[in-house]
Amino acid sequence: MTDTPQPAAEVKPPKGVYGAAVLLGLWMLVPPLLGFYLLSQIEPLTGWFRQDLLTGAALFALGYMVCCGLGILPTYAPSIVCGWIFAPWIAFPTCVLGYLGASTIGYAISRLAGGQHDVERWIDRWPKAKVIRHALVEEQPRRTLLIVGLLRLSPSCPFSITNLAMATSGVRFPVFIVGTVLGMAPRTLAAVLVSHWAAEQGAKDLVQLATQQGWVAVSIGVVLLVGSLMLIGHIAQQALTRAVGAKQPPIR
Repeated sequence: MTDTPQPAAEVKPPKGVYGAAVLLGLWMLVPPLLGFYLLSQIEPLTGWFRQDLLTGAALFALGYMVCCGLGILPTYAPSIVCGWIFAPWIAFPTCVLGYLGASTIGYAISRLAGGQHDVERWIDRWPKAKVIRHALVEEQPRRTLLIVGLLRLSPSCPFSITNLAMATSGVRFPVFIVGTVLGMAPRTLAAVLVSHWAAEQGAKDLVQLATQQGWVAVSIGVVLLVGSLMLIGHIAQQALTRAVGAKQPPIR
């Protein structure tokens, strides 16, 4: 026999792995449901936050930080609502502050739940997983920054789950936060501009917009937006694959 059986104690995952698994389950289920609910409340939220634009923007950013940082909401929902309520020059920086704070909260929660380094050690038990983690975390900071930015750019990567993956795999916080700010900016700006255009049509919410403009026109707009985001995500995924694979040693 060439393989030596490992002791049973080494097979059992550390507590941090269980903590990360619980967060993963919650963050897969809760944000999509509450995200749709938030989008259904555009009309009352618009009236409330527009009473005082600067105070409203500050409170919106704070709510964005807390709700998305705790994994209650996905970032696309408050970004759309923010663009609907405020002019782009207010909405975009408000959203940037929101996801900056949310990323910080999500990173901290993920590190605590994952037992600081428990998940990193558990990942390194498998050769292929270890190669990928080291390519992401152990290489030059600029390379890791690029990978984090590409993951954030792709709309197919849920915000909270990306926080969890980056934090528990050992990505350092400064690189994580800079990559987040740069990577999320383009897709956030797109969401803000599209939702602001929708509000400019005089609709109070998404349902009324569809009624006024016709389902065909709205559907075409949605398809174009989704198609654009999918194209961005495809380009980001290809670049990510090249970035991670460029320096991976052969696995035997």
